[in-house]
Amino acid sequence: MEDSSFRVGYWLLVPAIIIAAGILGFYTFRSSLKHRELREQTIVQSLLSVAQQGVEEVERYLSSADATVFRLVDPNDSSTIDTVWLPEAKEQTPSARAVLLVDQDGNVIQWASTEDRPTRRAFLRVFRQELVDSLELDAPDPHGLRHLHQTVDDKSYLLSYKAYATLLGDVTYIVAYHDPQFLVDEVFPLMFASEESTPRYNIVDENNDVVFGPDLSQAGIYIVGHWFPDTLYGWRLQVAPQQAELLQAQGQSRLSGAAALPLLSFAIVLLSAIFFLYAAEKERRLSQLKSELMANVSHELTTPHSVVRMFADMLRSNRVPSEERRHEYLDIICRESERLTSLIDNVLDFSAFETGRGSYRLRKSDLAEAVGRALDAFRYRSEQEGVEIRLDVPPDLPPVLIDQEAIALAVINLLDNAVKYGGQTPVELELSTRRSVVDISVRDRGPGIPQESLRLVFDRFYRGPHTGPTRGSGIGLSLVKHIAEAHGGRAWAKNAPGGGAVVGFWIPAAPST
Repeated sequence: MEDSSFRVGYWLLVPAIIIAAGILGFYTFRSSLKHRELREQTIVQSLLSVAQQGVEEVERYLSSADATVFRLVDPNDSSTIDTVWLPEAKEQTPSARAVLLVDQDGNVIQWASTEDRPTRRAFLRVFRQELVDSLELDAPDPHGLRHLHQTVDDKSYLLSYKAYATLLGDVTYIVAYHDPQFLVDEVFPLMFASEESTPRYNIVDENNDVVFGPDLSQAGIYIVGHWFPDTLYGWRLQVAPQQAELLQAQGQSRLSGAAALPLLSFAIVLLSAIFFLYAAEKERRLSQLKSELMANVSHELTTPHSVVRMFADMLRSNRVPSEERRHEYLDIICRESERLTSLIDNVLDFSAFETGRGSYRLRKSDLAEAVGRALDAFRYRSEQEGVEIRLDVPPDLPPVLIDQEAIALAVINLLDNAVKYGGQTPVELELSTRRSVVDISVRDRGPGIPQESLRLVFDRFYRGPHTGPTRGSGIGLSLVKHIAEAHGGRAWAKNAPGGGAVVGFWIPAAPST
């Protein structure tokens, strides 16, 4: 009945998927129209960021040159222009072609230039006739750094100036003249070198004439510009992708391909439904395994509990035929109590890490000590089962970062697994080192692990095929795996060449300090 209902639900789901895919395809097609616009906006925003970074790089270059000029020139000693700045100019401030000391009325106190005589005289004439009147020498805050970018007779001039109070109480301006043509010829080619993986750059003036770089007018909507805010504020840096024309063609192609999106949407929804059905089946299987776990745990708890209660009642009522039988009953009670304790510890620890409440306190410890504690705790069980446990510990075992109780629990579960499936054969517990990790392995001499079960033995609730009834809950080895991974290691299992199974885990050695 349940399977029939499941099939009916499945066939109802199919037309629902088709309808949903049609609706989704319609809205996907409509949204594809907006996708192109958003894509273009994203590219433009990215280019705008690149343009802003380029502008900031130029401004930092000029600010650095200005700072060097203001550091080298002393407003109280006009001779420093010739004796300090001029010898260092070409090396430290190559863009600065002249430096002037100007009083508050615009009169030139002292000046020097790296240009030849005709060029520097022409500059001084332009400065006195055209540029000085554009300087804000009467600004409310004259001590701040200011710039003037002006074109005179088709030649661009960039001035940086700053006021200083002299020892006589006057205000003197240090003015640095930067040659924009030097920036175009020497600086910009280094800053904005275009390669196949970088955008294309150019710089235009206020008339949109190209000052530096190629013509980018063919880039269309993918060209982005950013004005220089402080220094070359009459110019604008423009950026465009290397393949701007191709991007426009691709945009048209993507719009044409949007008609196929409904089919793609249908495939996605269908795959989602298949995944949903798979997840539901997996969840159903997990629920079944949990039910089997509860049945196994209930059986494991009931059997020793009944035995303990029965023999305890016999001892309490003195229904013991001999002293020898009394000791035998006490041994049985102890053995079954150990089984109860081990099972309860496993269930509690498994529940803790299943709900995310499990935590370990890792300390640098001796791994042999933790394994010895586990062996002592398991010794009574092994003696009752008549199983010999052989321990092999190398003398040079490195220290490790472990939670001793967790490691002991993992070792106990490995020993319990070996005793259950080993058929009362000797069990070998071995510690070994390789490179920077420590291995803990337990080998039995039983029938081994079927090949198809090797990758499943650490799964939750998994109990492999075996001959005869074997008790267990199916969570012991999953606890081993969790504890190993919590310590930065990994659990593993294999069959031994001489017969039997080897199950264990490795953890990293503690780093040397």
